[in-house]
Amino acid sequence: MGNNNSSPPPPPPAPTAPSTPPLTLTSGATLLTQTTTQGNSATMSLDCGSPTLQISRVIFASYGTPSGSGLGAKFGTCYSGVSEKVVTSACAKLQACSVAVNNGNFGGDPCPGTTKQLTVTAECTAAPTYQTWAYVAEHETLNLKCANGYVISSVDYASYGLPTAGYTNGWCHASSSASVLTQLCVGQGSCAVPAQNALFVDPCVGVVKALAAKVTCKQGAAPDDVWTPYVPPTCTP
Repeated sequence: MGNNNSSPPPPPPAPTAPSTPPLTLTSGATLLTQTTTQGNSATMSLDCGSPTLQISRVIFASYGTPSGSGLGAKFGTCYSGVSEKVVTSACAKLQACSVAVNNGNFGGDPCPGTTKQLTVTAECTAAPTYQTWAYVAEHETLNLKCANGYVISSVDYASYGLPTAGYTNGWCHASSSASVLTQLCVGQGSCAVPAQNALFVDPCVGVVKALAAKVTCKQGAAPDDVWTPYVPPTCTP
């Protein structure tokens, strides 16, 4: 007869956390770190805090049971292998981003029955370009200004007439709008443009108008500021 006194098999080894590589911050960069607990409507929001900064690198990301934060963050025994890819895809080269913190966004549940968290460590560095905009009523002055170290590189939208709040043309629009703004502002660190008929030609006589513009600022050395004075037209007898 066989021997029934054999020992049961040993239990499987306890899961171990993957090794976390050393986390380092690029010289001159700003550290950005946050932890958010999972939930159907849970969202992690990351923001560099200035349009001149962008999320240039995701240093660490783990959806599961990470520990620590910042440059001290570490993987836990539960870890979604797509964590860094998901966060990088949502946030890279943006000033701010939002990441849904749920199983569906990270390719499934890495450890059923366990409450999970998303921990992210990223860095913000100077953005090569960013956009700024302004809107003023007729007879006021439109002021466009880039941050120090940036110049206006292009006029992305301009309308003197009845531009909408969403920066699209209304039924009244001066066709010279973009060319006037381009001539006065591109290459400058800032510019001041009077919202006056004399500068654009009146696109709809008798209607109170406005001036709106969006421009791109890029890194570069700016010359002295430009201000365009308004000289009222005169009639010669």
